[in-house]
Amino acid sequence: MDKELDNFIIDAFKEIGSIGMGNATTSLSKLIEKRVQLNLSDARLFEPSAIIDMIPDSITMTGIMIPVRGDINGLVMLLFEFGNAVYLSKLLLQSIEHDEDPSIYESALLETGNIIAGSYLDSLSSFLNLNIMHSVPDISLGPIKDVLNKGISMMGNEPANILNLETMFMVYSSEKDAGAGTIYGDMFLLLDSHSLDKIQSSIRNMLG
Repeated sequence: MDKELDNFIIDAFKEIGSIGMGNATTSLSKLIEKRVQLNLSDARLFEPSAIIDMIPDSITMTGIMIPVRGDINGLVMLLFEFGNAVYLSKLLLQSIEHDEDPSIYESALLETGNIIAGSYLDSLSSFLNLNIMHSVPDISLGPIKDVLNKGISMMGNEPANILNLETMFMVYSSEKDAGAGTIYGDMFLLLDSHSLDKIQSSIRNMLG
């Protein structure tokens, strides 16, 4: 089966993703007690090797990875450039007394991953009437190839394709701010061949 998503199905992924991002925005705003905008700017499908080609080895990446089980098998991977991940974790912890233990910052990022991935997967599950569950997240730092390889090993098999959902975070330091820190990241949904076919079939059925 041709794995190229046509524009019809891409639009469906974006619409489902936008609803999930809206729910995640509300949850993140409550978590960090600041106004947050979380926008999904684009959706596209490509082979795993394309991620490695896009990001130079010299850039340290942070990957938050959440295994997905149920009617589909795969992995959600939130990918940030290391500096953006540090900035986000500091925002999450700024109102909480804590020491400088790196594990505290990792825990904050893992919780963020749970919120964002969970919101998207809940939206996907609801719209497509699929049983989709996510399990304990993990984090990986390093060159993109190492981060991706860890994610694939968590999946247990090679993904057929990767759905890329481009996201942008705007975090405001006060309600009057025109804009504060902008955090760019990407959410990837790694799917095996059977899962990809199932999702595409469900979208086509949903849209008639």
